[in-house]
Amino acid sequence: MPISADNFEETYKLFTNDFVRKYLFDDEVISRETAHSFITTSNQNFQQKGYGLWTIHVKESNSLIGFTGLWHFFNENQPQLLYALLPNHTKLGYAKEAAQKIIEYAWKYLNFDFLDASCDTPNTASFKTAIGIGMTKMKEILIDNTPTTFFRIYKNERQS
Repeated sequence: MPISADNFEETYKLFTNDFVRKYLFDDEVISRETAHSFITTSNQNFQQKGYGLWTIHVKESNSLIGFTGLWHFFNENQPQLLYALLPNHTKLGYAKEAAQKIIEYAWKYLNFDFLDASCDTPNTASFKTAIGIGMTKMKEILIDNTPTTFFRIYKNERQS
């Protein structure tokens, strides 16, 4: 389900989790206002463009463990794939499954021809997920003195 203000406290806790913020927010604790802005922008993007951020919940407990979606990072024309999970839920295939769902959505509903993702190069978990879903490493550049790796998958490529 789309991220919303209805579960703001749980979402804010996720955004400010040490593990999540390390790479997503350059290890900064974001303000509540910034978190509200993310949610508002995501909702506007859903209404205007058909994409934003979706929450990832554990089915049995309905607890929020992460989010995935499409987001603009570097003034690109098309949003990038994004995913984040709480540390206790990594290495279980959730990021890969969620990312594949977003890729399928981008092909089917948004008619994208390709999809990009980027991550801080030291973020080996995200790096492995991108490769694991069939993305190809395109380039590595320094952004704000942080090595950042860019990946891409084309619509006609098979996903693992």
